[in-house]
Amino acid sequence: MLKIALRLVFLALACCAVGAADGSGQTPGPAVDQAATDTARVLAGLAPSAGSRLAAVAARPEWQAWQREFDSQWTQATGDRFAKIAAWRTHELSAATGACGTLMYPFAGPDILNALLFFPDCRRYVMFGLEQPGTLPLVDQLPPERLAQLLEETRHALNDLLERNYFITSHMMQDTAAQELRGVLPLMAVILVRLQAHIVSVRELEISDTGQLVPRQPPSKERRPVNALEVVFAMPDRDPQTVVYFRAQAEDVAISKRPGVIAFLKQDAPYPTFLKSASYLLHGSDFSVVRQIILAHSRLVLEDDSGIPLRLFKASEWTVSYYGKYDKPVKDFNYGFQEDMARIFADEKAVKPLPFSFGYHWKDGASSVLLAVRHPQTPAQK
Repeated sequence: MLKIALRLVFLALACCAVGAADGSGQTPGPAVDQAATDTARVLAGLAPSAGSRLAAVAARPEWQAWQREFDSQWTQATGDRFAKIAAWRTHELSAATGACGTLMYPFAGPDILNALLFFPDCRRYVMFGLEQPGTLPLVDQLPPERLAQLLEETRHALNDLLERNYFITSHMMQDTAAQELRGVLPLMAVILVRLQAHIVSVRELEISDTGQLVPRQPPSKERRPVNALEVVFAMPDRDPQTVVYFRAQAEDVAISKRPGVIAFLKQDAPYPTFLKSASYLLHGSDFSVVRQIILAHSRLVLEDDSGIPLRLFKASEWTVSYYGKYDKPVKDFNYGFQEDMARIFADEKAVKPLPFSFGYHWKDGASSVLLAVRHPQTPAQK
């Protein structure tokens, strides 16, 4: 009964939060890249479309066994969580977000899942991390042992997200450079089709020195391009949406040598920004350029305590709402404790409840969320 209930919750959420779901694998209104969509569906433990060349892959016993395992894992991990996030988003976040052109999600890796759960209506999602963009594997050309290896690598790469609701960077760097799994694209594609999306197009791009997305060119000794990936996807009964992922080091010393990246991060401002499980990178002095871009160009910031320190949201510019419980950072990040946050969260009247885990305290019920909304009289820079 529990599994049935979780399935019903997930299906209801998919309809109301990220588009109506028919679950059939059939092409929706916009023209789609059916080959890419079917590849993603096979990787996600979903049947390809009728007549697909990948039907033979889905008939293999190793795929069917894995499909049953992964379908159960996905459903159990996401059903209750999705429903709680959707209800909280409706009451606490949607009005503040308003119309959303671009969502900025720094240090995201392949986590398009939470971007869509918290901000389902944006036209474009900009995400970056240290992992390579990658490509979709040619699953129908893999012999049985390599297919089994690919499916196992996919499952392993998604374990942290499904269990903790965030990726661990060190794990992800290894997982996206595995024997068969290459880059973040396969993982993003799995998440998208699990949320009932169809893939419209995939383009390999790079960020030019002026901050424009241009077709990717081969690297050389003279040039080290910032590789990017653009995925256009369509939920049923929705206009197509776009996710842009690019690989870049964001420390000051590295990003200062990449004027195109800095220009690209500013071009869609003002925008909402999402920071989650961000390793407290923005607390120190090494990431001041990205931190200043976020503070100057965001109209809203949703984050946990690992994002921008609370003290930098000046009361004259921002209204901050507090949710959940605050505890000292987990042992891997013992330098991130914020005394001002501890004082505020000690006052129960100042803090609203948080019905789901968010960030590194996923296991102990001490998740904290800050929602910082810029005052209208101090608009973000464009």
